[in-house]
Amino acid sequence: MRVWGEIWRVLLSLLGGAVIWAVTFGSSVPVDGPTAEYARFTAFMVIDVLVGLAAIALVPLRRMAPLAVGLVTAFITGVSGFGGVAALIVLVSVATRRRWSEIGAVVAAGLVSFIVVETFDLHAGPPTETGSELLVVGIAAALTAAVVAIGWAIGGRRELLASLRERARLSDAEQQLRLAQAREHERTRIAREMHDVLAHQLSLVAMHASALRHRSDLTPEQTAEAVGVVHERAKLALDDLRQVLGVLREPGGADVAAPQPSLADLDALLADEPHARLELGVDAAEVPPTIGRHAYRIVQECLTNARRHAPGQPVTVRIDGAPGERLRIAVSNPRSGEPGSAAGYGLIGIDERARSVGGTSAVTSDGGEHRVVVDLPWVLA
Repeated sequence: MRVWGEIWRVLLSLLGGAVIWAVTFGSSVPVDGPTAEYARFTAFMVIDVLVGLAAIALVPLRRMAPLAVGLVTAFITGVSGFGGVAALIVLVSVATRRRWSEIGAVVAAGLVSFIVVETFDLHAGPPTETGSELLVVGIAAALTAAVVAIGWAIGGRRELLASLRERARLSDAEQQLRLAQAREHERTRIAREMHDVLAHQLSLVAMHASALRHRSDLTPEQTAEAVGVVHERAKLALDDLRQVLGVLREPGGADVAAPQPSLADLDALLADEPHARLELGVDAAEVPPTIGRHAYRIVQECLTNARRHAPGQPVTVRIDGAPGERLRIAVSNPRSGEPGSAAGYGLIGIDERARSVGGTSAVTSDGGEHRVVVDLPWVLA
């Protein structure tokens, strides 16, 4: 496509230059035969063609050095009519850059060339009359203005297209970024829900299975009871897994597949924790369902962590707050002897869940006590 564009411009320059050359010299050929004037006329005809061909040869180079090519071809127009069309094509390319300094320099080069030629009579035929010179100047000025306007318009269109392409590219990149963020958010949500729902049940399964493995002094009744607990907890974990998957498969990811747990369900949660004690300082019915669900999951994760890192130790769950203010959840238990044993993905999940609703979380381990404190807004913003 670019090659054809250069070819037709060169052909147009040749054809237009030939027409101008024929009109210029055809109307002023000497009729007196071989004389000094005739020889001078012939020399100017040849020079016009050669210089014009040089200008035409520069046309394909105008994109590489538009200002330099523009200055050379503009100066050639004063000497060669054959290169006039080539100079106009180059001037269009210069004007598309929409830089007044470059356009002015090229036009000035053409004007200087015209003045030099007229001053030193560097053209064929008799001297040009003043009226004819003014007419030529007027036509040249009008043609130059038209060519500059055309180039300026073409440059503006190119800039607009480039701007639209860049805007489309940025829009596409922004869309890809939003998709990546949405995928990451969904992966995080799935991981958090799977962890919160399954970790509690599976930790109970692991605890009772460990007892079956290492306790050889259990009676048949105790063994049957432990097996029953493992079986029951495994079934509950499977049911929870199906519930989570059902929620995640809902269009838009809305949590509408089944009723979600809330603070009213804490008694049932702590029933499986013989070492846990609940101090509820709020009316669970007054807590908004969404905040209640987050509070339930946070307490569930804290109990799971306590069971995993401080088994058999007492756990205190304290929940306070007031409508319109904040809901505070504080879970504490004696710290185990292993430094940093309470660290894990669970605490990260608690912090993410709290921040997702505009809350805060803090974890401290001093004085032999591990404590998790979470503040949640009573009403979502």
